[in-house]
Order: sequence, then structure tokens, then C-alpha cells
Amino acid sequence: MKKLLKKIYYRLIGHPELESGESYVEWMRNRGIRVGKGTKVIDPKNIKVDTTRPELITIGENVLLHEGTVLMTHDYASRAFVNRDAEFIPSHGRINIGNNVWLGRGVTILKNVTIGDNVIIGLGSVVSKSIPSNSVAIGSPARVICTFDEYQEHRRKDFLDEAIDYAIAIYESGRTPVAADFADDYPAFVDGSNWQEYDFPYSKVFTDPQKFERWKNHHKAPFHGFEEFMAEVERVRQSR
Repeated sequence: MKKLLKKIYYRLIGHPELESGESYVEWMRNRGIRVGKGTKVIDPKNIKVDTTRPELITIGENVLLHEGTVLMTHDYASRAFVNRDAEFIPSHGRINIGNNVWLGRGVTILKNVTIGDNVIIGLGSVVSKSIPSNSVAIGSPARVICTFDEYQEHRRKDFLDEAIDYAIAIYESGRTPVAADFADDYPAFVDGSNWQEYDFPYSKVFTDPQKFERWKNHHKAPFHGFEEFMAEVERVRQSR
């Protein structure tokens, strides 16, 4: 009877928790999962969070649950023991996710896993063992490939080359790049001295205004303005 009423309820009002990332976070909290502030859910219709034992899941602050995330606190493979030996051995364990953890698309986190603070988990990874703080992990099973600081330094070195190559790709497509094309690549030519000249969605990245102020005060763009950046693009383009 309970299942029938539940079906009728969802048929009448749908699944409001799936309407937005914010509503999904609130739904998790209402189910008993501890979720820190600033945590975001991308595409709530395509993630699976095990709520059979919600008290076993703790999610810290500023965590990103990307499309395809699976958090699984139990293992129903014990049915195989029932089928062969008529022995039921239940299995379940905690999932603890720290602060400032970014999960790529399609990440699965299994029971008895703790993920520390400042961690990036790469696309499609299956996390079956705990991941320490300040690290980057990827794979199935996921393993640490570098520290958080090492990856950050790697990105500092590569992002400019990637922005230039993107501009060249636009040229190759048959059109001339414009500043609006670089809504994610603006650090190449925007800093605190000229940010107001460009209508980029800064708040999309810097959701905390204090972080944006810090960025403006400390970031120094390699090129002063879009025109100077495009001059370098042209130089690289001609050298290829």
C-alpha cells in the first residue's frame, strides 16, 4: 500500500527534488545526509545517492557532485550468498567527503571511503579506497596521480597555451575570434586593472565576492587586454 501511495504521489506532483541542484541538496539534508554549505549538484536528474542509510553519508563544504555521480553505502551482492548457501550477510559502510572536493562526470564512490579536503577526482573514476587530502585521483579503481598543488601548477603553465590554441581553432573554423569567445579563458588578458572593460560572468566562478576581490588584487594577466593577447595568437599562428 505504501509503494502504491508513493507512486500516486510522484505521478501527481513529480519529483521536486530533481528540479534544481539547490532543491536536491535540500532533499538530501531532509533525508538525513549531512551536507555542508556551498555544495552544488550538477544535473540532479542524473545522479544517484544511496539513501537507504542516509546517516552514513557526510558531504563537506564546497563540494561539486557532477552529472552521473553515484554514492553507494551498501552492497546487495550478499544475495549471491543467499542463493547458494541460504546465508544472508548484509554489507554497508560510511562515505565521508571533505571540503572543496570536485567530482568529475560519472564518478562512483563506494562504501568505507573517506575523501579528504582539496581533492579532485577525475572523470569516470570508481573510488573504492580512501583518498588523502590535497591530491588528485583518477581511474578504476581510483588512485592518486599527483598532489593538488602539483596539478594547480600544471594548470598555470598550460592554460595560456590552451587559450591560444582555442583562438587559432576559431580562425581555422573560418571566423575571427572575439573577446566574448573567452568567457572561461579571460585570466589570460584580464586582471584587477581592466576587468571592468569586459562583460564576462565573473560571478559564475567567483561566487564568493571576497574571493573575487582577492583574485583582482593578486592575479596578473600575462597580456594586458584582448588586443595584446590576440597579437600573441597571431604570432603563434604565423609560426606554425
